[in-house]
Amino acid sequence: MLMATVDGWTMFATEAVCYLGERILKLRIVLVWLLVLSGVLLTAADSLSRLPFLGTITALFVITFRLWDDLEDLDHDRGHHPDRCLSRAQDLQPFRVALWLLAVCLAGLLFLLIDAQRSLAYLVLLVIFYVMYRVTRKRPALRSLRVALVPAKYPAFVLLLAHAPGDHLVPLVALGVYLLPLLDEVRSTGPGVLLPAAAFLGLASLVWLFLVI
Repeated sequence: MLMATVDGWTMFATEAVCYLGERILKLRIVLVWLLVLSGVLLTAADSLSRLPFLGTITALFVITFRLWDDLEDLDHDRGHHPDRCLSRAQDLQPFRVALWLLAVCLAGLLFLLIDAQRSLAYLVLLVIFYVMYRVTRKRPALRSLRVALVPAKYPAFVLLLAHAPGDHLVPLVALGVYLLPLLDEVRSTGPGVLLPAAAFLGLASLVWLFLVI
């Protein structure tokens, strides 16, 4: 039993290193981190004095959702990218445990080092994305909607940390943080994502106006 446990964790460590090199430690992900961090620095309070902390929690956020996206896309990737590490992984349970450990760690940091309101807002964001993934999972007709909504996590994080969400600068920054990853998705998946993205932006604009006015 002990040897089987050791072998299992050794296999997970090997697969985790493979996944980190393949999907996390990439220039594209570093650019996404810098983009979201820039949005956070432009809108958060005392951002420059808290740069190491904000950089760390932004990195945790990007890594958490990158892993979550990849786990949710696993059925698609097994058909279209069978060579990827997660597609070839023998046991996905350790990756799912790691995902929720990352999520809980970030919620705890937000609670301890910022406030309970930000931590609660982050948990609400997790619930929203959980519902979105459940609704769109195994429904190919909703894949364009899903692709349009996935980049919304980045402006949501910027809004979550913003000092004054009602400030006119904040939605402009959030829009930029959404559009750049969206354009990358359009390049990868095609223009079919533009219509649901436009609908999402319209709805988000109405919600923001309702909350501010």
